[in-house]
Amino acid sequence: MSSTSIVPVLIACGSAVAGPLLAAGAVQLRCWRDTPRWPAVAGLVVSLVSGVAVWALWNIRGAAIEYGPRLGGGAMLHVDGVTAVLLPFVAACLVAVIGTTPRRALDVRGTAWFLSGAAATCGLFLTAHPLLIVALAVAAALPVWRATRDEPGGRPAARVFAITIVPSLCCLAIGTAMMLADPPWDPGSGWIGALGGWLVAVAVLIREGVVPFHFWFPALFAGAPFHVSLLATVPQVGSYAAVRLLIGHADGVPNELVALAQLAPVTAVYGGALALVQRDLRRLIGYLAFSQSALVLAGLAGTLPMELAGGLTLWVASGLSLTGIGVVAAALEGRAGPLRLDLPQGRFWDAPALAGFFLLFGLATIGLPGTLSFVADDLIIAGSLAEHLHGGILVILATVFSGIAVMRGWFGIFGGPMIIDAPRHAILPRERIVMAVLLATVVGLGIVPGPLVRTLEQAATTLLSKRHDALFPGTERLPGVPDHEP
Repeated sequence: MSSTSIVPVLIACGSAVAGPLLAAGAVQLRCWRDTPRWPAVAGLVVSLVSGVAVWALWNIRGAAIEYGPRLGGGAMLHVDGVTAVLLPFVAACLVAVIGTTPRRALDVRGTAWFLSGAAATCGLFLTAHPLLIVALAVAAALPVWRATRDEPGGRPAARVFAITIVPSLCCLAIGTAMMLADPPWDPGSGWIGALGGWLVAVAVLIREGVVPFHFWFPALFAGAPFHVSLLATVPQVGSYAAVRLLIGHADGVPNELVALAQLAPVTAVYGGALALVQRDLRRLIGYLAFSQSALVLAGLAGTLPMELAGGLTLWVASGLSLTGIGVVAAALEGRAGPLRLDLPQGRFWDAPALAGFFLLFGLATIGLPGTLSFVADDLIIAGSLAEHLHGGILVILATVFSGIAVMRGWFGIFGGPMIIDAPRHAILPRERIVMAVLLATVVGLGIVPGPLVRTLEQAATTLLSKRHDALFPGTERLPGVPDHEP
C-alpha cells in the first residue's frame, strides 16, 4: 500500500488500542467521580468504532493490509478477513460486558486492569508478527490474573489461572522461538522446528481449555468477576495464536493440527456433559464456555474450507451468545447473590425480562434456527461429516449435551413457585439496551449471514492454501484456493 492510503488504516488500528488504554488512565486518575463505567464504555466504544472502520477499509481494499517489519511470514500490522471480523466482534462483546456489569463489581483498580487487558487483546488481533503475538498474549493474561487476585475470595481462582496460563505462555514463547529458528514450513527443516510446532500446539490446548487442561475455565468463572472471566475466554486468544502460528503455516505443522482436530471434539462433548451436572450458575457457564471454545478449535483444525469457515463463524456466534448469557447472569447475581441450580429458584416472577434474555441467548449458543450459531453449526457439522464421520457425530453430541444443560440451568434459576412478597427486579435501561442489541446482532447475522460467511470463507480459503499441499501432496489444489495470500 502507498504511504497515503495506509494512514487511515494506521489511525483506525491505533485508535482501537489507544481507546481502552486512555480510558484505563482516566479511571486510575478518577476523572469520573460517580463510577468508572462511563470512561470505560467510552474507551471501548472507540475500539468498536475503530474496528468497524478497519473492516470497512479492508473491504474497500479487497486484500490483506500489511505494515511494518515481517518475521516468520507475519507483519507487525496485519489486517485480513479474520482481523476485519474478529476485531469489531471482540470490541462489541467488551462494550456489552462493561456496560452491564453491576456498579458494585466495578472498582477503580479492577476496571483499569480490565481496560488494559482489552487494549492488549485488541492489539493482538491486529498483528501476525510471531514475537508480538507472544508479547501481547502475555499482556492480555496479566490483567486477568491481577483483577481476579484482587477480587475478595478470588485468590484460589487466580492461583489456578496462573498455574495453567504460565506454562501455556512459556510453551508459546519457546515454541515460537524454535519455529522461527528452524521454520517447519521450509524444506529441509529439522527437529527443532517440529518440536516448536508441538509446543505451540500445547500452548493452544491449554489456553483453550482442551482436555486435560480444561479445569481453569470453571475455576475462573467461579472465583473471578463475570466481566473478567468473559475478557479471558470470549476473545479466544489461543485460537487466534493457532490461526497465525499453525494454520497459516500448515505445510509444516500438519500433525499438530490433526491432534487438535481429534482432541477438540472430545473436549466439546466432555464440557457439555459436565455442564449437565453443575449445581451453580457460574460453573455451568464455565463448562459451556470451554465446550464452545473446543468446538471453535475443532472447526479451525479442519482441512475443508467449509469446516474452517464454520469454526470462524462459530467463534463470533458463540462469543456473542456467551457474552449475552454472562451479562444476564451478572445482572441476576447482582440482584440475588450467587445462584444455585439444585433447587428451583423461582426467579421468573421477579425478573421475567432477564428470564427471556437468558433463554434466548442460551438457545442461540446451541444453534437455534434463525441465529448465527445455527449457520456456524451447519458448516462445521457438514464439513466434519464430509471429512471424518466420528468428528461430526461428536459435534452433534456436544450440541445436544449443551442444549440440555442450558434448559436445566434455565429451569433451575427461573422455574419453581413464586416467592410470596418477593421484590420484582425490573431490568435496567442500560441492561435492556445492551441485551437487545446483542440479541438483535445474533439474530440479524443468522437471518442474513451471507456477507459475514463470504468474508470468512475467503479467509478460510487463503489459510488452507498451504495446508492442502501438506496433507495431500501431489493432488490438485482446492477449488478457489490461491497460490499465496494477496
